[in-house]
Amino acid sequence: MWLRKDLKLRAKEAVSRNYWKTVLVSALFSLIFSGGSFFTFKLGDADEIIDDIFYAFPFGLFFMFIAGLLLIAAVILFIIFIVNPLQVGISKFRINAINNLGNISDVGTGYDVSYKRNAETIFMMNLFIFLWSLLFIVPGIVKLYEYSMVPYIIAEDPNISRKDAFLKSKKMMSGNKWRAFVLTLSFIPWYILGALTFGVVTLLYVQPYHQLTSAALYEELKKNSIG
Repeated sequence: MWLRKDLKLRAKEAVSRNYWKTVLVSALFSLIFSGGSFFTFKLGDADEIIDDIFYAFPFGLFFMFIAGLLLIAAVILFIIFIVNPLQVGISKFRINAINNLGNISDVGTGYDVSYKRNAETIFMMNLFIFLWSLLFIVPGIVKLYEYSMVPYIIAEDPNISRKDAFLKSKKMMSGNKWRAFVLTLSFIPWYILGALTFGVVTLLYVQPYHQLTSAALYEELKKNSIG
């Protein structure tokens, strides 16, 4: 039976061993996954662009609709083929960091090994979580934790299928979802501290600490599933 304090201690030790590398990878994680700013306009600028298009073309509204669809398609493709494999590579880095030393090159393994499977599996995972979330927020949260080990599983096993990765994550998280949720909640005071420092503490310590705690949980659940 795993304990929060043991996972956090292991994560702290791993952060110390890999400090600047974990900060860099965490910053990359934030840049890619918190997104939005790179795909959005300032509201005022967007209004001006819309007005220009609408008045410049007789069918301005139609062109805006097509442009919107193309933008959405581009973002989705970017997430599937760039972001999703990157998530697998970052998971590989965390596994190596929690066990000994992570290498920045680990981040690229999501593109080098089983690229197509990585892109597809993470896409399907996110799709299932989204669809379950449509049934109200609680089912979505349950599935979020049920599938939370998938990126780590496929990062370690290049030959595992999507179906088997989902099944393995489900088994690993059976009886652990609530405790994993409480583990997440335990970081709230740290993120409040990060907010008070305008994100500096979050970037330089809280995120690496939190993310390696997640990897420590994976290692513990993996050990228990084998044992």
